[in-house]
Amino acid sequence: GDGSSSSGLMTTEGLDQIGTQVSYSTDSYGASLSLAKVDVTTDDERKYYGLNGYFTPSEVGAVPSISVGYEIGDAQGLPQTDQWFVGLQWDEAGPGTFGVAFGTDGAFAEDATEYMIYEAFYSYPVNDGMTITPLIYVRENDATKPDQTGILVKTSFSF
Repeated sequence: GDGSSSSGLMTTEGLDQIGTQVSYSTDSYGASLSLAKVDVTTDDERKYYGLNGYFTPSEVGAVPSISVGYEIGDAQGLPQTDQWFVGLQWDEAGPGTFGVAFGTDGAFAEDATEYMIYEAFYSYPVNDGMTITPLIYVRENDATKPDQTGILVKTSFSF
């Protein structure tokens, strides 16, 4: 909200953003429910609802860790939107960690075409203080421009 004006916080004249989250987690799984209300203008209020979860198997092997998320956006006089993602990660894929993820490239209205992003990475330790993570991604676009493909290499140092 804008506390510097006479309109005040949490009044009909103020533009506020309020959010809350409830979560539960254990060593092997967890879930969270998020709620947010965003005042865009004094007459335009948007509400967002998100559900996220993860599962990490107790034994490392063929079954990956799984992360998922889903969000719904609801606004007065506008179509409902949604967005989602799924991530899979194998912690002992050879000497490193392999992962893939995919999901929507932002929030899309119910009747709109959803464009996706896909990602794959492999993170491996070079030595005790350095990890290298090559990554490739593909981002879908509409017919006005081609899909984007990117390759990144991240190097992490720890001392």
